[in-house]
Amino acid sequence: MKNLTFTVSMSDLGLEIRLPSTAFLRIFDQNNARFDLQNDELFFLLKKGQIKMIANDLELIPKLEFDKVVILNMAAYDLELEYLTQYLVNLAEEAGIILRDKAEPIKIPSNIEKACAISADEFLTALTAFGIKLEKKKAFSPKAQHRWKKGLSEVEFFVNRSDSKATIIWEKSNQLVIKAGAKIAESGGMKSDGTPGLAYRFTQTLREEQKANWDAKTFTTTEDIVLKSVNEVGHFLYFAGTNSWLQLVDKEGRTIHELSVV
Repeated sequence: MKNLTFTVSMSDLGLEIRLPSTAFLRIFDQNNARFDLQNDELFFLLKKGQIKMIANDLELIPKLEFDKVVILNMAAYDLELEYLTQYLVNLAEEAGIILRDKAEPIKIPSNIEKACAISADEFLTALTAFGIKLEKKKAFSPKAQHRWKKGLSEVEFFVNRSDSKATIIWEKSNQLVIKAGAKIAESGGMKSDGTPGLAYRFTQTLREEQKANWDAKTFTTTEDIVLKSVNEVGHFLYFAGTNSWLQLVDKEGRTIHELSVV
């Protein structure tokens, strides 16, 4: 990112940031979807400084806890709204941010992707001055301790990845249930040289133990599957490879880590 000069004005409606390109941003505190959006605008929803959603259609907003809204008016950029929105979604996911209720993904032509990068560099630079970044707010120690409590047994957690989708209930401290109908990843867990890694072997062991409960042709579970830990859930569903405490998210966008960390 670069040095940037922009102007800021403040009103009862929040902050307005005018950029050199004449594009502008609005930042305001809000915890509901009752705000206006123009044809050339997209929005970010944030909770405690962490981006939770990026979209250009208010109807996509789910039941989600958020406390701040950023709106970008991008008319000055001579880009299609859908391409810039998808570019930002891609950036966020590459940074490890878990986003809620995205539009159907679209492929961005390489020349347009370059134009998106130039435009994004301007307004993302401005947003950093207000502590808003397309990055995970903080990582937590792998040694973080988690504790089950009875209230968690009433919460549905969801995995919503391109290779796996599932609903999970943490019923007991050592019992997590993957509900029937889950989509499990068809491949994964390989080393860089293409040979099976530990994650692959552990996943295959779990799946072999549960072979009566999932269809090997459709990679869909046919019965509820009971596993002992979040780690086992991550392996069974998508060969792990990432921190599963951050992959299981409730309907309000809270991770299973947030709700159980000690």
